[in-house]
Amino acid sequence: MMEAEKKKVLVVDDVMENIELLGGILDSDYEVMMALNGLKALKIAESSDPPDIILLDIMMPEMDGYEVCRKLKQNPKLQNIPIIFVTARNEEIDEAHGLEAGAVDYLTKPVSPAIVLARVKTHLQLAMAVKDLAKQNELLQENLRLREDVDRITRHDLKSPLGGISSLLSIMSDEPSLSAEHRGWIDAMRSSVLRLMEMISHSLDLYKMERGTYRVKAVSINLLAVIRQIFLDLSSLAECRQVSFSLLLDGTYPAADDHFIVSGEEFLFYSMLSNLVKNAIEASPANEKVVVSVQSHPGKHIDISNLGEIPVAIRDRFFQSYTTSGKKDGTGLGTYSAQLMARTLGGKIRFSTNAETGTTITVELP
Repeated sequence: MMEAEKKKVLVVDDVMENIELLGGILDSDYEVMMALNGLKALKIAESSDPPDIILLDIMMPEMDGYEVCRKLKQNPKLQNIPIIFVTARNEEIDEAHGLEAGAVDYLTKPVSPAIVLARVKTHLQLAMAVKDLAKQNELLQENLRLREDVDRITRHDLKSPLGGISSLLSIMSDEPSLSAEHRGWIDAMRSSVLRLMEMISHSLDLYKMERGTYRVKAVSINLLAVIRQIFLDLSSLAECRQVSFSLLLDGTYPAADDHFIVSGEEFLFYSMLSNLVKNAIEASPANEKVVVSVQSHPGKHIDISNLGEIPVAIRDRFFQSYTTSGKKDGTGLGTYSAQLMARTLGGKIRFSTNAETGTTITVELP
């Protein structure tokens, strides 16, 4: 078995006796390098064979240890080499000065061999841990880039057949022999396909929302029109579940031409509220209503209510990812993504639930 390569320790001191003392302590476990001044120390550090750790005297002529340390820390290639100051001075202000310059530790002369070995070993291990974390971070970043690339390819591959379906539905809708009812069905299907294509196009945005890097392109939106479209798109599910819809504006039924203007992206509002309304339909008892109430005071907010109760077991993690209960094919991402979108829009989301009044999800708007 090959012997592990020894770590390199650079000892910097203007007194050879001090170098020899530290070298004698370290040479059985490490490869010891030496420099009698700061300039020589910098040349060794900047060479093709740099040290893994530096023991640096402070009081040296021409260039003291503080200046050497600062110059090392200013070099991106050398700034991660741990530096331990070794000096006869032990005032507290000197220690603070050394740590501010970038040193990781501080030893005072006369040194204890056991302490020297322990400190060098500890800071080499910490430096290796930092390197490992940096490598892991690079790997995570690469995996994220790969994930985004795969997502882009998947989105492209999904949108192509959906575009074909949309075109075919458009052609079918123009068939003069179709009844008004059948044309309405085809138009509804085409609307759903177009909405699905839009959702696929925005799927990568969820990753950006998780990282807090998504930037909203805000425009004025009529929230009532968005909610009515959601009711239309989810009407088949509601019919299957024997659930009806109700839309209220400040406690009354809005007229067809009423408006409730908010600022944001229509896709975000649609996706957020669609997830919440869909969950409400699935949680509602049969022959009951899902009520979406838009309120202008106190403060703009939206309440989505149904008579179902959120199970006690998932209430504490209701808005966390992969939280689901009682759904065979549920992903547990609906409320999680809704929370992300609410936060991205500058709002907040919360819920109240009990057996008597059911569940209300409240989205507070900015």
